[in-house]
Amino acid sequence: MGKNVVTSYTGGVNESIVVNIIRRQGPISRVDIAKLTGLTAPTVTNISGRLIASGIISECAEIGNEGKPISGRPRILLKINPEAANLIIVDIRSKEMTGYIVNAGLAIKEKVSVDLRKLEPEKVMAALEQIINKCISSELGQAVSAIGIIVRGPVLHKEGISLFSQSFGWQKVSLKFSLEQKFQLPVFVENDMRAIALGAYYYGKYYGYKNAVMLGVGWGIGAGIFVNGQLYRGISDIAGEIGHTIIDIHGPLCSCGKHGCLETFASEAALVNSVVSAPNVNISLAAKLADGDLSAILPEHIYEAAAKGDELSIKMLQNIARYLGVGVANIINFLNPELIIIGGGIVRGRRFIEEILLQVISEQTLDSTRSSVKVEYSAEGREAYMKGIADVVLEGIFLTSR
Repeated sequence: MGKNVVTSYTGGVNESIVVNIIRRQGPISRVDIAKLTGLTAPTVTNISGRLIASGIISECAEIGNEGKPISGRPRILLKINPEAANLIIVDIRSKEMTGYIVNAGLAIKEKVSVDLRKLEPEKVMAALEQIINKCISSELGQAVSAIGIIVRGPVLHKEGISLFSQSFGWQKVSLKFSLEQKFQLPVFVENDMRAIALGAYYYGKYYGYKNAVMLGVGWGIGAGIFVNGQLYRGISDIAGEIGHTIIDIHGPLCSCGKHGCLETFASEAALVNSVVSAPNVNISLAAKLADGDLSAILPEHIYEAAAKGDELSIKMLQNIARYLGVGVANIINFLNPELIIIGGGIVRGRRFIEEILLQVISEQTLDSTRSSVKVEYSAEGREAYMKGIADVVLEGIFLTSR
C-alpha cells in the first residue's frame, strides 16, 4: 500500500492542535491561530513552517467575497493540503452500504455502493470488507491512511465496538479490531448521530456556539452534545443516547430491550407504526402511496401524504411532535445549551411539527433555560455524515501520528 504525507509525518501535541484548527477553520491566518490556541506567535510560525515543509498544509493569499481580490496587500493564510491524506469512509445503513475515498480537504474522490436489502444480516460484515477492498484496489486506494466507519445504534468509539444493531442483529461487534487485523490500517468507528453532529457543527454554520446539542431524529433518535466546543462522549463513550431516555415506564418495548424510550414515541419508526396501526389507515393517502401494502409504508410516504393534506399523516406527525417536544424540553432543562439543532429525516415534516413542538417546549421548560436557547432545524444530507466521520479519522491520525 502506498505512502502519503500523513503516514510519514511525525509531529507533537501542538502540531496536532494547529493542524486541526487549520483543517476545520482554514484558510486562517497565523495570528488567528495564535488567538484560538493560546500559543505564542513564534510557536505558531515555527509549527506552520514544519507543517508546510511536511506537505500537511500550504499557504494561500486572502481573497474577498465571491472570489474577488481584496484591496491592499492580502494576508497570507494557511489551509490544509487536500492531498495530505486519503481516507476510506463507509456509511452502513439498514438498506445500503456506501464506501467513499475522501481526501484531507473532505472532497469525495470515489464512491461505491452495495445494496443490503436482499443480504442476510450475517453477511453484512463480509460486504463491509468487500467494499473496503474495492476502495483499496482503486488507484487512490493505494495511498489510504485510515478507515472510518459509520454505523447506526450505540457505539463504543475508542474500542470501535457496535454495541447493538437492530437491522443486522449485531451485539458487541468489534469492527475496529476485525478490520485493523485484516487491512493493517487504523480504523475509527462512530455512530450516525454523532457523525452528523460533528459534520454539521464543524463544517456548517454552528461552529461559533460553544454549548449545543444536535438532535438527530430518524428511524432512531440520538444526539451529539457539544460542551465548550468539544463533543462530549461521557465516561463510557456513549453519551448522547437521548432516544433511550424513558418517558413512560409502561410504554412500548424498545429495540434496546427497555420500555417507554423516547424513540418508541418520537422517531420515524414510531411515526410509521402509528400510521400503520391506525384503524383508518387503508383509506389514507400514505397507504395508497405504498400501493396498498401497509408493510411497505415508509416515512417518505407519510411526509408526502401530509404535504398533500392527508389527515391521518398530519395527525400522527403532530402526535410525534408532542413527544419530541418533551424530549427537547428535557434536554434544555438538563443541559441548558445555547442551541438545539434538530436534524434527520423528521425535518421533512417540519411544517407539521414545528408549532406544536415549540408549544410543548414552552410549557415544559424552566423560564430561565427557555429564554437562553435557540431551536433550529438542519437539513444536512449524507455529506454531513461523511464529513463528521472524516473529521474523527483526521483528528485521530494527527493525534496518533506523532
